[in-house]
Amino acid sequence: MKLIEKRFIPLLLGVGISSAGDFMYLIAINILIFKLTGSSLAVAALWILGPLAGIVIKPWTGGFIDRFQKKQIMIITDIIRGILMLLLSFQQNVPVILFIIFLFHITSSFFVPASQAYIAKFLPEEQRGPFNGIYQAAQSGGLVIGPAVAGLLLPVFSPTGIIIINGLSFFISAILLAFLPFKEEANGSKERNPFWQTWNSDRKAVLHVIKEEHVFVKVYLTFQFMFIIGLAMDSLEWVYSSEVLGLKESQYSMLVSICGVGYLAGSLLSSYLSKWAGPRHLMTVGMLFSTLGYAGYAYGSSFLTALISFTILGIAQAIANTGLVTLYQQSIPSSIMARFSNFFAVIISFMIIGLTLLLGLFGEKTVSLAVQAPIIVTFALCILLFRFSSTLREEKSAAVQQSAL
Repeated sequence: MKLIEKRFIPLLLGVGISSAGDFMYLIAINILIFKLTGSSLAVAALWILGPLAGIVIKPWTGGFIDRFQKKQIMIITDIIRGILMLLLSFQQNVPVILFIIFLFHITSSFFVPASQAYIAKFLPEEQRGPFNGIYQAAQSGGLVIGPAVAGLLLPVFSPTGIIIINGLSFFISAILLAFLPFKEEANGSKERNPFWQTWNSDRKAVLHVIKEEHVFVKVYLTFQFMFIIGLAMDSLEWVYSSEVLGLKESQYSMLVSICGVGYLAGSLLSSYLSKWAGPRHLMTVGMLFSTLGYAGYAYGSSFLTALISFTILGIAQAIANTGLVTLYQQSIPSSIMARFSNFFAVIISFMIIGLTLLLGLFGEKTVSLAVQAPIIVTFALCILLFRFSSTLREEKSAAVQQSAL
């Protein structure tokens, strides 16, 4: 079996290049906003814009993505994101900058669902696990390369220059995506229905899939809730690392880098493990070790413990994500994939904002407890994830046996 289809290499290259640009931009925009305002609150606002954009756009984008050509959506999305980055590079007005970034997040809401549906539609099922690992490696490679390149370029270029480079990376990605070989017919009906009628029809279609795949939905939501807890804890990482562990900025940067290297290694590892282990095992074992990584960081007391914990965390999260994505592609029809993910995206966005603010307020009083307490909840969710996923396996197995009779 081929590890990856050569025909998908343009997608991997495009994602890798734009991902590296994204992480370069992430460092540059935080520096730019802080230089312009001197306010940590303004910098924090950057992290809320993504979930806010999800609340606004994702209730209806799923139906659009499912009905039209995914390749064209990905190309147009990259072109628009490139233009927005170039516009952003000329701005010094903070409200305008935040508005452009908000538009950027809205545009980005189209790319990931379109790419996942595209992969599920054209990639044979037996190749999805290995490919998903390589796909994540392309994304996580940006986490390793992007900050390193940004650190080298910032003394030479201003943050504005880094933002321009990010914009150019999206144009390069769009050119590469144009070489994807598959042609698909749009599913959209020539007859134009009112927006409310279309939205209601999409809602009923998603609810039908939820009813049919109710066990997978439990697995999916449990996984997402664990992800949300981890994301909310990430917002306290620097404060906890400096105040509780006594780490310097350079040591904290090393933690983030080693987590990125671990994620890259885990993504590559999962592409090989997928040949021998099912996606259910990758997901559950990955999330267990991911929780152990968080626990080692939260309850440890030294830099070495934190370093080891972040390495485990990066590797385990990559493996768990590969397992979930593969299960998702197996359980949800590609024709409704974007609508399904966006149906829950609004709820997830609200939860990210709420839990991040809650832990932030809690962290003002006791940052140690704000980081350590969620670990207990995450372990409980791990048990639920094992329970739900074992039922999923049994149901799938029973369905296979039934179809064979």
